[in-house]
This record gives sequence, structure tokens and C-alpha cells, in this order.
Amino acid sequence: MEVFIERACLEDANALITVQNVAFYDDFIAYGECPAYNESFNAMRDHIITKIVYKIIAQDQIIGDIIIRPIGEGRYYIRVISIKPEYQGKGIGKKAMQFIESEITDAKEWELITPFKSYRNHHFYEKLGFQKIDQYKHSDVLTMFVYKKSLMSKPEVL
Repeated sequence: MEVFIERACLEDANALITVQNVAFYDDFIAYGECPAYNESFNAMRDHIITKIVYKIIAQDQIIGDIIIRPIGEGRYYIRVISIKPEYQGKGIGKKAMQFIESEITDAKEWELITPFKSYRNHHFYEKLGFQKIDQYKHSDVLTMFVYKKSLMSKPEVL
């Protein structure tokens, strides 16, 4: 299956919200909340305007998204990476992570959070070189794990 990843535009906002709602539905049901579930149109619009947002396309439809916030000094926070459930387990998430690492060339460090019981996510991120560095209580029902990946310094081109 051919997969394309490109910058999202404002016209994609509703489709990105739908993708996130489908992708994070199980977390929402399990915990009664999920930061990326049921975002408003205004919130998604603001992400597209102020952050780095990519859409993941397969079979002529948006099947996933990535929302990245620059922290500064080569550090980036991956706020969302979502793939519709029927497309999960096909290597698309791995391809998306490889894409952002090659696209954002000044990145020295990536950070993200994921629910403490999302074992599939833990395995996925750890396979890609992320390490669990912390955890915190997001709410009474939800503890989040913090993951970080430090990239080796890239040689300077002379």
C-alpha cells in the first residue's frame, strides 16, 4: 500500500479531527478522557497554524496525522501521532516516525507522552529508540508515561 505524508492545511482540519477520534476512541472509553480525543475545530485550526502538522494519506484518504510542537534548541514534542485502527500494524506509524526524523533535520531530541496502559504504544516507541524517562498523574484515572529519544549528533558539513 502506498502511503504519502505531507503538511496539513486548514481544509484538512475536520478530517484530522475524525481520524484522531477514531484512533483514540479506545483510550477515551478506557479512561473517560484522552487529550487528543474530540478536539474542537478551533483547536485543530490552531495546531495547523502554530505547530508542524502532517497528514498521512493512503488509498486517497487521510488515515492519520502527526502534530509536532517545537520546544527549542533542537527539541521537539510529538503531541499526536494517530493512525486509523484498520491501518495500524502495517508499518505506517514506523514510516511516519522515520519521515519526521528525516524531515526535521535540526532535531536532537524527541519527546512524547502516552497512557500508562497503552502497552502497544510502549512497545512501538521503544522499538523506535524511545526510552521511558518519567511518568505523571494526568488526572484521577489517567497516568501518562513520558518518552524521550535523543538523536546522535549529526556531523557538520564542511
